[in-house]
Amino acid sequence: MMRELVGLLCVCWSCLVAASPVEDLARLLEPYQSFSAEFKQSTMDQGGAPINQMTGELSIASSSRFYWKTNPPFSQVIVADNEVLWIFDEDLYQVQVRPLDDTIAASPAAILTGGSDTLDSRFRVTDKRENTMVVYRLVPRATDEVTRQIVLRFDGDRLVNLSIEDALGNRSLVTFTAVNLDQPSPERFQFTPPKDADVIYALGERR
Repeated sequence: MMRELVGLLCVCWSCLVAASPVEDLARLLEPYQSFSAEFKQSTMDQGGAPINQMTGELSIASSSRFYWKTNPPFSQVIVADNEVLWIFDEDLYQVQVRPLDDTIAASPAAILTGGSDTLDSRFRVTDKRENTMVVYRLVPRATDEVTRQIVLRFDGDRLVNLSIEDALGNRSLVTFTAVNLDQPSPERFQFTPPKDADVIYALGERR
């Protein structure tokens, strides 16, 4: 009888100390606080019909220091240098300079580098198993968010993909390959506008 009671107490204690979904997610994201990878992004409309598909590469050092480059025919470079956000559209040969603000709160960089407190303050996090995968669903707590939900899929400790669904029901699925968990070079997050590019600043000032 005593052995059964001790066993029951151990089971109850393990239930009490079990990590919450947001804590589990934060633990899985720890290796991705800074990393580089190649990616494929597929965008679908609310009916699941494909809109476009692109490939590229990214590097992340923090929520405000990241590099995102897409290959032709959608050539674009986005760099956050901890002060401003640079967006270079190669086809237009145009650079936009924007402030770093809450508009990047739902960006992959902000999500992947967020600790448990940050994730919990911004999202309601739930999880479920799909065969060998664990799927985390993040729903913004703010009612005025343009993002409807974010889904991250892990196979063990490996982040397989991340999808973002906007308020209109369009969904972008980002699949990661060639992941390198080493600290990216600081030069990766420096951007100098190309010569003769049209540079448009956030307040409309041109230089």
